[in-house]
Amino acid sequence: MEQLRASGAEKHTTLLLGAGASTTSGLPGWDALATRLLVGSGSVDNDGTAQLLLARQDPLIVVEAARAAYGEAVWLRKVRGALYEGVASTEFSPLQLATVAHVLGGEPTETSVITLNFDILLEQALEQESGEKVLSSTTGSATAEDGSYVVHHLHGVVSPVLTESVVLTLTDFLDLISVQDSWQMALMREAIGRGALIIAGTSYRDPDVRQWLHTALKEAPIEHAAIVLLARQGFDVDKSEFAKLERALSAQWTAVGMRPVLMHDFSDAAQVIRELRHLNEDGYLAPQERTRLIWDFHAKHFAALQEIYVAELGRNAEAIRRVVGVDRLNLTLWLADGHGQLARWAAQDRVYLEAAGLRTVETGYDSPWIAGKALGSDTLLFQDLPSEHTRRWRSVLALPVPAPHPTLPTMTSAVLTIGLPDLAVKYEGSKLMWGPLLGTIGDEWSTRLTEHLFLPPTGITIGDTV
Repeated sequence: MEQLRASGAEKHTTLLLGAGASTTSGLPGWDALATRLLVGSGSVDNDGTAQLLLARQDPLIVVEAARAAYGEAVWLRKVRGALYEGVASTEFSPLQLATVAHVLGGEPTETSVITLNFDILLEQALEQESGEKVLSSTTGSATAEDGSYVVHHLHGVVSPVLTESVVLTLTDFLDLISVQDSWQMALMREAIGRGALIIAGTSYRDPDVRQWLHTALKEAPIEHAAIVLLARQGFDVDKSEFAKLERALSAQWTAVGMRPVLMHDFSDAAQVIRELRHLNEDGYLAPQERTRLIWDFHAKHFAALQEIYVAELGRNAEAIRRVVGVDRLNLTLWLADGHGQLARWAAQDRVYLEAAGLRTVETGYDSPWIAGKALGSDTLLFQDLPSEHTRRWRSVLALPVPAPHPTLPTMTSAVLTIGLPDLAVKYEGSKLMWGPLLGTIGDEWSTRLTEHLFLPPTGITIGDTV
């Protein structure tokens, strides 16, 4: 978080979001969209051949084959179909929700929102949370007035009902780059001229964006930074591979005039955005520091909290068991240690003796453990267990638990997991029944994690509570 200071964000913040903001909502990334178009148009026979082409050539020119096969008359309709293929519903991603929270945390003129994505999920999230009409701009002419908000789409809009100004193939990009005074270029210049530009959820391979930023950065005030949030998730590599790449990644981005901030998950980038308005406050604590405080507090009061937590988990498990309609289940609380690990802290059916002996697992979007994956994605997850994993539980539901702070943004520092005796499909259809109860239990644990740590003293000690 220290890298975000002295960036111009205190004057004005422009948030530029890429595909990583929408893929976690269930929409396809660029390669998946291109594969659908290539196969659907008959340009290639199968997904494997499409992926082979995309891996060995410029993806922008590869998609020209699909455009030629479909023909101009139906091209945009086919793009819309490929984008929303198999998507029955979407949920707002952590990056989208964090962006909305940042926008609504100040005046409409204090933050600008730009996206490389076609969808209008950002607009929908802003409208839902603000109660006001949000404009989708593909011309750069719209401005926030009278309390309204604007999302600027650099590459056009493809909603379920509207297709406008789409930039997708090499021809589209070349045509756009050839416009010397494009509104996109003017928008980038304005963004870096007013304050900080924060780029998240993109691999930054779009040639037009590179050119616009290169030009804009030449004219930028020295105290204003273009910050790129580089999530390991976007590179699809494991932690050891990412560690080998870190030095080169930092050097290459610095060389082109940008400030790289490396992290693991897209949800980490979302947390960065939530933190931006608080960076310069007195006594500010970064999320990792707050997580360590929670861990240290629990370790200090380990024995007393074990007694409390085991009893609470037992009561929660019984309530969930009745609602779900099963004879047995297993409810476990996992706690983050602030060093990239998640510990199995408490369970309904056992009492642990010491913190040092707790089982720990890796966190992150690619963690082999659903608890670690839920913390990394900051999303409710439900998945089946491999048949050889356990004979007792066949599926697990994982609920991220946020840790509130009196003045700083909420962050996720714990996970509740529920082991169930049947496959996930048996329970997913009844979420309307168990979802509200699980939400209530999650809220109770959210308060319980920090009520004796961050809130003003109440005169009640852990020992008194026991």
